[in-house]
Amino acid sequence: MKRLLFLTILFTSLIFDTFAKDTNAWKQEKSLEQQYEVFKENLNFWSGNYFMSPTQLDQFHGAMTDTIARLQKEVNNGLSKIDQQKQELVAKQALVNETQQKLDESIRDQNSINVLGARINKNAYSTVMYLFIVGVLVLAGVMYMMFQRSHKITRQTKKEYDELKAEYEEHKKVALDRYTKINMELHKTRLELQKK
Repeated sequence: MKRLLFLTILFTSLIFDTFAKDTNAWKQEKSLEQQYEVFKENLNFWSGNYFMSPTQLDQFHGAMTDTIARLQKEVNNGLSKIDQQKQELVAKQALVNETQQKLDESIRDQNSINVLGARINKNAYSTVMYLFIVGVLVLAGVMYMMFQRSHKITRQTKKEYDELKAEYEEHKKVALDRYTKINMELHKTRLELQKK
């Protein structure tokens, strides 16, 4: 008897399962209209009773499709605004890039000068000129030191020459005096010899 009761319950539940409508069948449909029709068929019948009238369900569907259409229109408007703003952004970015190029060129022109037809950066030019000036100053210092050394040697040599010249003149004068004295003595001696 338990078996018979169990089999009866099992058989009845299988019958109800086969006649029961699948309430999720609407999810497998592709278009919104087909989903609505399947949903309407499966949802409107519940345990043998209708809980919504077809006109109420159609009104709900109409309101829902109107809302979806309005939202889709807003989405489309938003997408078109996004596309328009993207185009404006691209145009403004191109303008910014062009302005940046002009600014870079202007800065490059401002930071450089023409020297003998060649464009040289001002910092490099200043560095080269400072090095040139320092080189000229070092060369002038070396030349001044060489001049001072040479001038010192020249003064010393001139002093020695003047001393030597004075000594020579003195020697010459003494030699001339001696020669004159010797000549006079010689002359005196000759005269004396001739007198005798």
